[in-house]
Amino acid sequence: MTLVTENIRFLERGRGEPIVLLHGLFGSPENWNPILAELSDEFRVLAPQLPLDRQPARQPHSFQSIHQLTDHVKRFFDSAGIDRATIGGNSLGGQVAIDFCLRYPERVERLIITGSAGLFERSLSGGSVPKVTREFVREKACEVFYDPRYVTEDLVDEVLEMLMDRTYVRFLIRVAKATRDYNVKGELEKLKLPTLILWGRDDRITPPIVAEEFKEHLANARLVFLDRCGHTPPIEQPEAFSRILRDFLSNPVPSLSSPSV
Repeated sequence: MTLVTENIRFLERGRGEPIVLLHGLFGSPENWNPILAELSDEFRVLAPQLPLDRQPARQPHSFQSIHQLTDHVKRFFDSAGIDRATIGGNSLGGQVAIDFCLRYPERVERLIITGSAGLFERSLSGGSVPKVTREFVREKACEVFYDPRYVTEDLVDEVLEMLMDRTYVRFLIRVAKATRDYNVKGELEKLKLPTLILWGRDDRITPPIVAEEFKEHLANARLVFLDRCGHTPPIEQPEAFSRILRDFLSNPVPSLSSPSV
């Protein structure tokens, strides 16, 4: 179900323990639809729209830092009546989820990251300013997915339309720069909460070595790789993703004598 609260559009299904899932830079809440469908029998699963979509208000100067997205997620928690939740994210959404855990540890039960930014993320443009063509968009989209069947003509059309909007492209470049500039490595040791690192073994944007580095620096993390899967496991492997996530959620969160800081 698509809902709106405090001008934040979001998807929501099910009842029970809340799980908040965050999309990436070129993504949307709909990326999580298969996971909402799989888990809604037992959990309240919510996927909010981050303020990254193409809107007239998305001027380059309107974006300052990743913390701005984290503040947006806190407003969503407040408006949706969520005191504590499991939070997760894909790509940029994973980095925002990590930042949320660092800044608001009292509001998080568990963390899920998949293809997460925050340590390393390869630029799809190779650091240059490319000529935007249909062929370029299709080629780069194929690097995101293991299975090229996910690179549909509708997807190519949608991304091409975004990249033809010069003001929006400048906004996206500013977001991408903020993502690269905010390296979370030195902060990860502060996170003691149960964490699931669920990664595509064939991810070419954030390769498997990035998942292993997250595992090295997170004290209470479990790492699982999904075969035949690229940068977007919730889209390419939703059944396996949901099965592993459900198993992770079935383990009770240990009580701590004091909150993580």
